[in-house]
Amino acid sequence: MGYRGRRAPKSSRDGDPKISVVIPVLNDQTRIKDCLKAVFNQTLPPYEVIVVDGHSTDNTVKNALKFPVRVVFEDFGTVGGARQVGVEEAQGEYIAFTDSDCIPQKDWLENLVREFDDGIVGVGGGIKNIGTGLWEESISLALDTFLGSANSVQDRVLKGKRIVKSISGCNSMYRKRDILEAGGFDVHLSINEDTEMNRRLQSLGRIFYTPDALIHHNQARSLPAFVRRMVFFGYGRGVNRLWDLQVVPPIAAVGILLMAFIAPLISVAMLVVYALIVIGYTLAISTKSRKFGYLVSVPIVFILEHTAYMFGFWKGTIESVTAGSNS
Repeated sequence: MGYRGRRAPKSSRDGDPKISVVIPVLNDQTRIKDCLKAVFNQTLPPYEVIVVDGHSTDNTVKNALKFPVRVVFEDFGTVGGARQVGVEEAQGEYIAFTDSDCIPQKDWLENLVREFDDGIVGVGGGIKNIGTGLWEESISLALDTFLGSANSVQDRVLKGKRIVKSISGCNSMYRKRDILEAGGFDVHLSINEDTEMNRRLQSLGRIFYTPDALIHHNQARSLPAFVRRMVFFGYGRGVNRLWDLQVVPPIAAVGILLMAFIAPLISVAMLVVYALIVIGYTLAISTKSRKFGYLVSVPIVFILEHTAYMFGFWKGTIESVTAGSNS
Protein backbone atom coordinates (compact mmCIF):
# COMPACT_ATOMS: atom_id res chain seq x y z
CA MET A 1 0.00 0.00 0.00
CA GLY A 2 3.00 2.25 0.08
CA TYR A 3 2.77 3.31 3.70
CA ARG A 4 5.36 3.35 6.43
CA GLY A 5 5.25 4.15 10.10
CA ARG A 6 7.02 4.76 13.35
CA ARG A 7 6.46 2.31 16.17
CA ALA A 8 5.40 3.63 19.55
CA PRO A 9 5.28 1.80 22.89
CA LYS A 10 1.91 0.26 23.71
CA SER A 11 0.31 0.77 27.10
CA SER A 12 -2.64 -0.94 28.70
CA ARG A 13 -3.46 -1.69 32.32
CA ASP A 14 -3.86 -5.33 33.27
CA GLY A 15 -7.40 -6.43 32.60
CA ASP A 16 -8.28 -3.46 30.40
CA PRO A 17 -9.64 -4.18 26.92
CA LYS A 18 -7.02 -3.54 24.24
CA ILE A 19 -8.31 -0.61 22.20
CA SER A 20 -6.51 0.75 19.15
CA VAL A 21 -7.49 4.34 18.35
CA VAL A 22 -7.27 5.22 14.64
CA ILE A 23 -7.19 8.86 13.51
CA PRO A 24 -7.14 9.72 9.78
CA VAL A 25 -5.63 13.13 9.06
CA LEU A 26 -4.47 15.38 6.24
CA ASN A 27 -2.92 18.85 6.71
CA ASP A 28 -4.40 19.54 10.14
CA GLN A 29 -1.34 20.54 12.12
CA THR A 30 -3.17 22.54 14.80
CA ARG A 31 -6.24 20.46 15.59
CA ILE A 32 -4.35 17.13 15.63
CA LYS A 33 -2.63 18.27 18.83
CA ASP A 34 -5.91 18.97 20.63
CA CYS A 35 -7.32 15.66 19.44
CA LEU A 36 -4.34 13.63 20.63
CA LYS A 37 -4.20 15.45 23.95
CA ALA A 38 -7.78 14.35 24.60
CA VAL A 39 -7.16 10.78 23.40
CA PHE A 40 -4.23 10.38 25.80
CA ASN A 41 -6.27 11.83 28.67
CA GLN A 42 -8.86 9.05 28.68
CA THR A 43 -10.10 7.36 31.85
CA LEU A 44 -9.51 4.09 29.97
CA PRO A 45 -6.05 4.37 28.37
CA PRO A 46 -5.81 3.22 24.73
CA TYR A 47 -3.62 0.24 23.96
CA GLU A 48 -2.17 2.15 21.00
CA VAL A 49 -2.91 5.23 18.93
CA ILE A 50 -2.43 5.12 15.16
CA VAL A 51 -2.42 8.32 13.12
CA VAL A 52 -3.05 7.58 9.44
CA ASP A 53 -1.68 10.48 7.42
CA GLY A 54 -2.53 11.18 3.79
CA HIS A 55 0.92 12.67 3.12
CA SER A 56 0.38 16.04 4.75
CA THR A 57 2.49 18.93 3.51
CA ASP A 58 2.35 20.93 6.76
CA ASN A 59 3.55 20.03 10.29
CA THR A 60 0.79 17.50 10.98
CA VAL A 61 3.11 14.50 11.26
CA LYS A 62 5.70 16.45 13.26
CA ASN A 63 3.07 17.56 15.76
CA ALA A 64 1.52 14.09 15.98
CA LEU A 65 4.91 12.57 16.82
CA LYS A 66 5.11 14.77 19.90
CA PHE A 67 2.77 12.15 21.38
CA PRO A 68 3.44 8.38 21.78
CA VAL A 69 1.66 7.49 18.55
CA ARG A 70 2.39 5.37 15.54
CA VAL A 71 2.18 7.28 12.28
CA VAL A 72 1.43 5.35 9.09
CA PHE A 73 0.77 6.70 5.63
CA GLU A 74 -1.95 5.88 3.11
CA ASP A 75 -1.84 6.30 -0.65
CA PHE A 76 -5.53 5.88 -1.49
CA GLY A 77 -6.35 9.53 -0.99
CA THR A 78 -9.71 8.65 0.60
CA VAL A 79 -11.09 8.53 4.13
CA GLY A 80 -12.19 4.95 3.51
CA GLY A 81 -8.64 4.07 2.53
CA ALA A 82 -7.23 5.77 5.62
CA ARG A 83 -9.60 3.93 7.94
CA GLN A 84 -8.82 0.58 6.29
CA VAL A 85 -5.08 1.14 6.63
CA GLY A 86 -5.68 1.82 10.32
CA VAL A 87 -7.67 -1.40 10.64
CA GLU A 88 -4.91 -3.45 9.06
CA GLU A 89 -2.25 -1.84 11.27
CA ALA A 90 -4.21 -2.09 14.53
CA GLN A 91 -3.19 -4.74 17.04
CA GLY A 92 -5.94 -4.20 19.60
CA GLU A 93 -9.08 -6.31 19.99
CA TYR A 94 -11.20 -3.20 19.57
CA ILE A 95 -10.70 -0.29 17.16
CA ALA A 96 -12.03 3.17 17.96
CA PHE A 97 -12.20 5.82 15.26
CA THR A 98 -12.17 9.58 15.55
CA ASP A 99 -10.95 12.44 13.35
CA SER A 100 -8.32 15.11 13.82
CA ASP A 101 -10.95 17.85 14.19
CA CYS A 102 -12.58 16.02 17.10
CA ILE A 103 -11.99 16.28 20.85
CA PRO A 104 -13.29 13.24 22.77
CA GLN A 105 -14.49 13.58 26.35
CA LYS A 106 -12.36 11.89 29.02
CA ASP A 107 -14.68 8.88 29.35
CA TRP A 108 -15.15 8.42 25.59
CA LEU A 109 -13.41 5.05 25.21
CA GLU A 110 -14.78 3.75 28.50
CA ASN A 111 -18.37 4.55 27.54
CA LEU A 112 -18.04 3.04 24.08
CA VAL A 113 -16.48 -0.29 25.03
CA ARG A 114 -18.84 -0.94 27.96
CA GLU A 115 -21.80 -1.26 25.55
CA PHE A 116 -20.41 -4.28 23.70
CA ASP A 117 -22.42 -7.40 24.36
CA ASP A 118 -23.53 -10.48 22.48
CA GLY A 119 -24.95 -9.38 19.17
CA ILE A 120 -23.49 -5.85 19.31
CA VAL A 121 -20.91 -5.34 16.55
CA GLY A 122 -20.49 -1.57 16.67
CA VAL A 123 -20.98 1.25 19.17
CA GLY A 124 -21.08 4.97 18.43
CA GLY A 125 -21.69 8.13 20.39
CA GLY A 126 -22.91 11.70 20.18
CA ILE A 127 -21.27 14.50 18.22
CA LYS A 128 -21.51 18.05 19.53
CA ASN A 129 -20.39 20.69 17.07
CA ILE A 130 -18.39 23.54 18.53
CA GLY A 131 -17.41 26.87 17.09
CA THR A 132 -17.92 30.57 17.58
CA GLY A 133 -19.78 33.13 15.56
CA LEU A 134 -23.36 33.36 14.38
CA TRP A 135 -23.07 31.04 11.38
CA GLU A 136 -21.09 28.24 13.05
CA GLU A 137 -23.49 28.29 15.99
CA SER A 138 -26.51 28.33 13.67
CA ILE A 139 -25.13 25.39 11.66
CA SER A 140 -24.54 23.39 14.83
CA LEU A 141 -28.01 24.08 16.19
CA ALA A 142 -29.70 23.28 12.88
CA LEU A 143 -27.85 19.99 12.47
CA ASP A 144 -28.72 18.95 16.01
CA THR A 145 -32.38 18.56 15.04
CA PHE A 146 -34.48 16.04 13.16
CA LEU A 147 -35.05 18.59 10.39
CA GLY A 148 -31.30 19.07 10.03
CA SER A 149 -30.12 15.45 10.30
CA ALA A 150 -33.23 13.22 10.16
CA ASN A 151 -32.50 9.98 12.02
CA SER A 152 -28.74 10.23 11.48
CA VAL A 153 -26.37 10.42 14.47
CA GLN A 154 -23.99 12.52 12.39
CA ASP A 155 -23.45 16.03 13.83
CA ARG A 156 -25.91 15.62 16.69
CA VAL A 157 -26.48 14.21 20.15
CA LEU A 158 -29.51 11.93 20.39
CA LYS A 159 -31.15 11.41 23.76
CA GLY A 160 -31.11 7.90 25.11
CA LYS A 161 -29.37 4.69 24.14
CA ARG A 162 -30.76 2.84 21.14
CA ILE A 163 -30.15 0.46 18.26
CA VAL A 164 -29.33 2.41 15.08
CA LYS A 165 -28.55 1.64 11.46
CA SER A 166 -25.29 3.54 11.33
CA ILE A 167 -22.78 5.40 13.49
CA SER A 168 -20.35 8.12 12.55
CA GLY A 169 -16.79 7.35 11.53
CA CYS A 170 -15.51 10.09 13.85
CA ASN A 171 -17.10 8.52 16.95
CA SER A 172 -17.26 4.76 16.68
CA MET A 173 -15.80 1.51 17.97
CA TYR A 174 -15.80 -2.03 16.58
CA ARG A 175 -14.12 -5.33 17.21
CA LYS A 176 -11.35 -5.73 14.68
CA ARG A 177 -12.48 -9.24 13.80
CA ASP A 178 -15.97 -7.99 12.93
CA ILE A 179 -14.65 -5.26 10.62
CA LEU A 180 -12.52 -7.79 8.79
CA GLU A 181 -15.34 -10.33 8.55
CA ALA A 182 -17.61 -7.64 7.07
CA GLY A 183 -14.98 -6.87 4.42
CA GLY A 184 -13.51 -3.71 5.92
CA PHE A 185 -13.90 -0.15 4.67
CA ASP A 186 -14.25 0.54 0.97
CA VAL A 187 -10.93 2.21 0.13
CA HIS A 188 -12.47 3.99 -2.86
CA LEU A 189 -14.90 6.05 -0.77
CA SER A 190 -14.16 9.60 0.33
CA ILE A 191 -17.63 10.06 1.83
CA ASN A 192 -20.19 7.76 3.49
CA GLU A 193 -17.49 5.16 4.00
CA ASP A 194 -18.83 4.65 7.53
CA THR A 195 -22.47 4.30 6.42
CA GLU A 196 -21.53 1.84 3.69
CA MET A 197 -19.45 -0.32 6.03
CA ASN A 198 -22.09 -0.22 8.77
CA ARG A 199 -24.68 -1.48 6.28
CA ARG A 200 -22.58 -4.57 5.58
CA LEU A 201 -21.68 -5.00 9.25
CA GLN A 202 -25.34 -5.42 10.21
CA SER A 203 -25.31 -8.88 8.65
CA LEU A 204 -23.21 -9.86 11.69
CA GLY A 205 -25.14 -8.10 14.44
CA ARG A 206 -26.61 -4.86 15.72
CA ILE A 207 -25.17 -1.35 15.96
CA PHE A 208 -25.66 0.57 19.19
CA TYR A 209 -25.71 4.29 20.03
CA THR A 210 -24.93 5.81 23.42
CA PRO A 211 -25.08 9.55 24.18
CA ASP A 212 -22.59 8.98 27.01
CA ALA A 213 -19.68 8.66 24.55
CA LEU A 214 -19.40 12.26 23.43
CA ILE A 215 -16.97 14.07 21.18
CA HIS A 216 -16.74 17.76 20.33
CA HIS A 217 -16.42 18.38 16.61
CA ASN A 218 -14.47 21.51 15.71
CA GLN A 219 -15.28 21.83 12.02
CA ALA A 220 -14.41 25.54 11.77
CA ARG A 221 -16.38 25.85 8.52
CA SER A 222 -17.81 28.99 6.98
CA LEU A 223 -21.29 29.05 5.48
CA PRO A 224 -19.99 28.46 1.91
CA ALA A 225 -17.87 25.56 3.19
CA PHE A 226 -20.93 24.13 4.93
CA VAL A 227 -22.88 24.27 1.66
CA ARG A 228 -20.08 22.46 -0.18
CA ARG A 229 -20.04 19.81 2.55
CA MET A 230 -23.79 19.24 2.22
CA VAL A 231 -23.43 18.86 -1.55
CA PHE A 232 -20.66 16.32 -0.89
CA PHE A 233 -22.79 14.39 1.64
CA GLY A 234 -25.78 14.29 -0.70
CA TYR A 235 -23.58 13.25 -3.60
CA GLY A 236 -22.06 10.41 -1.58
CA ARG A 237 -25.44 9.04 -0.59
CA GLY A 238 -26.69 9.22 -4.17
CA VAL A 239 -23.66 7.78 -5.93
CA ASN A 240 -23.30 4.99 -3.36
CA ARG A 241 -27.05 4.22 -3.44
CA LEU A 242 -27.48 4.44 0.33
CA TRP A 243 -31.27 4.54 0.50
CA ASP A 244 -32.84 5.47 3.85
CA LEU A 245 -34.74 8.33 5.46
CA GLN A 246 -32.18 10.90 4.26
CA VAL A 247 -33.25 10.42 0.64
CA VAL A 248 -36.88 11.41 1.29
CA PRO A 249 -36.36 15.21 1.16
CA PRO A 250 -34.56 15.22 -2.24
CA ILE A 251 -37.25 12.97 -3.71
CA ALA A 252 -40.01 15.10 -2.17
CA ALA A 253 -38.42 18.24 -3.63
CA VAL A 254 -38.67 16.79 -7.14
CA GLY A 255 -42.29 15.92 -6.42
CA ILE A 256 -43.02 19.52 -5.43
CA LEU A 257 -41.34 20.76 -8.61
CA LEU A 258 -43.34 18.42 -10.83
CA MET A 259 -46.53 19.31 -8.98
CA ALA A 260 -45.96 22.96 -9.91
CA PHE A 261 -46.75 22.02 -13.53
CA ILE A 262 -49.57 19.59 -12.77
CA ALA A 263 -51.31 21.18 -9.78
CA PRO A 264 -49.74 24.54 -8.88
CA LEU A 265 -51.92 25.10 -5.82
CA ILE A 266 -50.83 21.80 -4.30
CA SER A 267 -47.20 22.68 -4.98
CA VAL A 268 -47.65 26.04 -3.25
CA ALA A 269 -49.38 24.35 -0.32
CA MET A 270 -46.47 21.92 0.08
CA LEU A 271 -43.98 24.81 0.05
CA VAL A 272 -46.04 26.58 2.71
CA VAL A 273 -45.96 23.45 4.87
CA TYR A 274 -42.19 23.27 4.47
CA ALA A 275 -41.86 26.95 5.40
CA LEU A 276 -44.02 26.44 8.49
CA ILE A 277 -41.88 23.48 9.58
CA VAL A 278 -38.70 25.54 9.17
CA ILE A 279 -40.28 28.41 11.12
CA GLY A 280 -41.37 26.04 13.88
CA TYR A 281 -37.88 24.61 14.33
CA THR A 282 -36.38 28.10 14.16
CA LEU A 283 -38.68 29.42 16.88
CA ALA A 284 -37.86 26.43 19.09
CA ILE A 285 -34.11 26.96 18.64
CA SER A 286 -34.30 30.73 19.20
CA THR A 287 -36.54 30.41 22.25
CA LYS A 288 -34.38 27.75 23.87
CA SER A 289 -31.14 29.64 23.25
CA ARG A 290 -32.67 33.08 23.86
CA LYS A 291 -30.70 34.43 20.92
CA PHE A 292 -33.16 35.94 18.51
CA GLY A 293 -30.53 36.57 15.84
CA TYR A 294 -31.14 32.90 15.00
CA LEU A 295 -34.58 33.88 13.70
CA VAL A 296 -32.77 35.02 10.55
CA SER A 297 -29.67 32.79 10.41
CA VAL A 298 -31.18 29.38 11.22
CA PRO A 299 -33.79 29.40 8.40
CA ILE A 300 -31.05 30.35 5.96
CA VAL A 301 -28.98 27.39 7.18
CA PHE A 302 -31.90 24.96 6.84
CA ILE A 303 -32.77 26.14 3.32
CA LEU A 304 -29.14 26.11 2.12
CA GLU A 305 -28.56 22.69 3.68
CA HIS A 306 -31.60 21.10 2.08
CA THR A 307 -30.97 22.70 -1.32
CA ALA A 308 -27.30 21.72 -1.37
CA TYR A 309 -28.02 18.18 -0.18
CA MET A 310 -30.74 17.76 -2.82
CA PHE A 311 -28.42 18.97 -5.58
CA GLY A 312 -25.64 16.63 -4.46
CA PHE A 313 -27.99 13.67 -4.08
CA TRP A 314 -29.42 13.92 -7.57
CA LYS A 315 -26.01 14.57 -9.09
CA GLY A 316 -24.68 11.42 -7.42
CA THR A 317 -27.76 9.39 -8.30
CA ILE A 318 -27.60 10.36 -11.99
CA GLU A 319 -23.89 9.51 -12.11
CA SER A 320 -24.56 6.17 -10.43
CA VAL A 321 -27.35 5.27 -12.86
CA THR A 322 -25.27 6.40 -15.85
CA ALA A 323 -22.26 4.39 -14.71
CA GLY A 324 -24.46 1.33 -14.16
CA SER A 325 -25.98 1.54 -17.63
CA ASN A 326 -22.53 1.89 -19.22
CA SER A 327 -21.00 -1.04 -17.37
